[in-house]
Amino acid sequence: MARPGLEHPRFPAGNEGVSKTGGSKSDNNGGGFDPATPPAMPTKPADPELAAVVAAWPDLPPALREGIVAMVAATGAVRPS
Repeated sequence: MARPGLEHPRFPAGNEGVSKTGGSKSDNNGGGFDPATPPAMPTKPADPELAAVVAAWPDLPPALREGIVAMVAATGAVRPS
């Protein structure tokens, strides 16, 4: 065992170790990506006709979906992703 006074400091160069709270010194804890945080739910469109399209979308046949997307893209207002 080394003589007293010659031990290495516990946190050399001023490092304070890992935070026990999960965040950094600036209280950054990952930007809200905690697995316990549920994902944000989309809001219902204000326009009732758009709300009807959104509600029906999962049950529409693929060809009809493609047609709707093509009509929207043809306006030049929105580019499909």
